[in-house]
Amino acid sequence: MESRAGVADVAPDRVVDDPVLVDFVDGLTPAELLGMLAGMRPSALVLDALMTIDRAALSDVDAVAFLQVHQRVAAWWAAVRFEAIIPAAAAEPLVEEFTLLVPGSEEERRIRIADVRREELGAALRLPAATAQDRIDTARLLAGPLAATAAALAAGEVTDRHVAVIVEAAGRLPGRAMRDDTERAAFTTACADLERRVLPTAARATVPMTRGAARRAVLAIDAAGERRRRREARCTRDVYVVDEIDGISTLIARMSTEAAHAVLAEVVALAHDDRFTPPTEGHAPATMGERRVEALAALVLGARDTSGAGIGSGEVPVPQVRAHLDLVIDLPTLADLVAGVTGGQVELRGSGPVSADMVRDLLTDPEVAVTMRRLVTDPVTGHLLDYGRRVYQVPQRLREYVIARDRVCRFPGCRRAAARSQIDHAEPWNDGGDTSAANLGALCVRHHQLKTHAGWRITDSRPEGTCTWTSPHGRQYEHQPPPY
Repeated sequence: MESRAGVADVAPDRVVDDPVLVDFVDGLTPAELLGMLAGMRPSALVLDALMTIDRAALSDVDAVAFLQVHQRVAAWWAAVRFEAIIPAAAAEPLVEEFTLLVPGSEEERRIRIADVRREELGAALRLPAATAQDRIDTARLLAGPLAATAAALAAGEVTDRHVAVIVEAAGRLPGRAMRDDTERAAFTTACADLERRVLPTAARATVPMTRGAARRAVLAIDAAGERRRRREARCTRDVYVVDEIDGISTLIARMSTEAAHAVLAEVVALAHDDRFTPPTEGHAPATMGERRVEALAALVLGARDTSGAGIGSGEVPVPQVRAHLDLVIDLPTLADLVAGVTGGQVELRGSGPVSADMVRDLLTDPEVAVTMRRLVTDPVTGHLLDYGRRVYQVPQRLREYVIARDRVCRFPGCRRAAARSQIDHAEPWNDGGDTSAANLGALCVRHHQLKTHAGWRITDSRPEGTCTWTSPHGRQYEHQPPPY
């Protein structure tokens, strides 16, 4: 196969008119075709031409050239997607208001639901609500104040990841709420300045380099707003866990920069302390990464020791795990655990499946307090059939059953925990709906309001938690509670 080393060096901004490829694509070598496509503006024609190439037969040089063209086509295709989002979600944020009478009085209460079309988009594309909203917000910016960024994306000069950096930076500019003409004008001017400063870097550099340029641009455009941005960012501080596999989870803490580096410095100092000996579970000496992890656990959990000395006393803390865990475990599996058999399914509520060995360790560890609840499930579907009451402060029986059965809000794609949601009648009580497991389900506040006020309906609600949603557009979406 003929190869041309210069293909990978074709400038991405060398744009020519698209020729008609059909008549002569078959007579070109991959290197010749890729050399031509590298100088063309991304389009459906370029995509069709790419698909005529046997990717598995490419040389290493031609494969890199193929990926360059492919990346530009992918950027153009992402721009097409953002263009289609605008008519799906509206160019401006839609806020619907409803006036309700407070039961038992003549007092009126107003309900506001923002971007009611988001759920239709999310359910149709199987996107989480936050992802759907992010795409809507990005599409609106690209159709307005960030039009130059949209043009660069459509031309394949930047990727959607570069665009995400620019959009994030725009969200920190003055007037971004665009509540009136004055704010809109200020925001539009600031976005133009942002693009002027950042787009040249985005067109030739990596995403991290683009992020650095965007950070510098925001400081230059709105230096006076730095204190305001720091104050507003404080509300995003949080601590949460991302569960992975093999018994490992990632603990994430969003905090102020100075606090984060102070915590890290304390962790590193303890990890290097010769007096600190983290457990190795009979394996080789702990790596420095493991020492830092155990040091963090010791600093957090060791502060609970009963000596009263505290971490600042010069004593080296020792991890003391006192976790309160809610295990979903059926009786046969529990019997197997006692007998030493490792079969069966066990789940840690809020996390997911865990190994039987891990459960055995928890049950035999005197430092861990385990709260267990018996849940009986259908062996075929995994749906909840019955539930136990051996929990602390047991609430009303039927409500607890629905929460245990649904586990999350029953709107398609929503992951809001059922325990933090409202219990809703699928068929309203006032319309004859009964209070039963078949007619009840967990709904978060937003999706409860969408069902009550914004045209979404639940039909075919069943005792095991399955149901069918019908959207205002008439589309139907099936929901099943996550199986145990």
